Formats: sequence, structure tokens, C-alpha cells
Amino acid sequence: MKLNGKVACVTGSVRGIGWEILQAYAQEGAQAVICDLHQADVDGALTRLGLPTEKALGVRADVTFEEDVVSLFHAIKEKFGKLDILVNNAGFAWPREGPVNLEVADTPLQVWLLVLSTNLTGTFLCSREALKMMKQQRFGTIINISSPQGKLGKALRGPYSAAKFGVEGLTQVMSLENSAHDIRVNALDPGGIVATEAIRKIPGNRGKRMLSPEVVRACSLYLASDESLGVTGQSFVATEWNEQRGIEVPHMIA
Repeated sequence: MKLNGKVACVTGSVRGIGWEILQAYAQEGAQAVICDLHQADVDGALTRLGLPTEKALGVRADVTFEEDVVSLFHAIKEKFGKLDILVNNAGFAWPREGPVNLEVADTPLQVWLLVLSTNLTGTFLCSREALKMMKQQRFGTIINISSPQGKLGKALRGPYSAAKFGVEGLTQVMSLENSAHDIRVNALDPGGIVATEAIRKIPGNRGKRMLSPEVVRACSLYLASDESLGVTGQSFVATEWNEQRGIEVPHMIA
């Protein structure tokens, strides 16, 4: 029970990578905060998680709206009185309705702003509110979900790559600003294309071998637990972390 007594909030946690991280934390004893866009999805995830009412909280919030984010962290403080772990996972590579592939020269401003606001501004807003709590506590850890495209640009992914490069830089800045308060801030990159629900829906991806969402479980648990005390300002790659420790890198067919 590596996270026994700790309170963990994972944004975008009703499916995919966020859901895997949330389950891993709950199984290690954490009190879990589910956050996502739609109340019905949040309620369903709470039911699937199966934690006692006193150990779980579900909040509908859009991380791009400041009011929603402030309300989310107010609800966490009201119920649990503290926050030990924040995982900034909410994000996407393109709008749900498409288009999937766009060169920068063809990217509408609304698409650019939507991808940046969810992946980067959402990370900023949630981190800002979490840091207010964590600085008072003088402890906490923030994990920002990154991407290979946050380290090496990829054609047709201009907004997403720019956002994830921003997440990597923001991770370093927040680490420098908050290490004196015993707050750790790290980034976690899955290490490749993950077969999330959105990825599997793309016709061209069907039948392809990809990483399973649970690839992030082991490293995210390490970063959230006391095993990583003193580790901050780093960017971890889940596939590499698993391989270095002899942990299987899970794959699935999309």
C-alpha cells in the first residue's frame, strides 16, 4: 500500500491513461479524485472504481475553464483537507470531431487554441491551484503527462507538439520554483503511441500494434510514492523505465 492515506487527483481519468493511473493509485491505498468533462462519465468511473464513499470524489470539470478548476480544488480541500498528488493527464492531440492531420499552414486558429488550452493551459491552471494547497502543506507531487512529441516534433501535429513541449518546459520551471517547499514536479511520457479510445477509432490505426494504456502504471506509481523522494524536474519515459527494471512493456492491437 505505497499510497496509503494519500489523496490523488487525476484529470481526464474516466478512460485511457488517466483511468489506468487512477486505478493503480486506488489499489495502493490512495483516496482518489476523478475529474473529467461529463458528469455521467465521472459517475460511471466512480462506480467502476468501487471505493468507499469516504475515499473517493468525482468532479465534473473542464480544465480549460478557470472557474471549473478553482471549484475542483475547492471540492478536494472540502472533502479531504489536503492534496498529495496531482496528475495532469487531460488532453488530446486533435479535436474529437477532427480533423486529425493538419500542417501548420492549414491549421485554423480555433483548433490551435483548443489543443493548446486543454494540454497546456489546463496543466497550468490545475498546477497553480494544486500548488496553493501544496505550498501550505509543504509537501506534494505533480506529474505532468507528456509525449514523445514534446521532445521531438512530428509533422501534422503542430498544436499538440507545441503544447507538449510547453508541458516539458513548465515542468522544469515549477520544479525549480517549488523544490524548497518539498514539492516535486516531473513529466511522464508513455514512450510511444498509446491505444486510447480516440486512437483506436481512427480507421488507419485498426489492426496496428500499439502500447496499452497501462504502460504508465508502474512509473506513475513510482513518481507518486515516497520511492521517488528528491526526484524532481525530470522527464521520464514509461517504456524505458519499465525495460530498465525488467517490467513488461504492454502492447495491444488497436
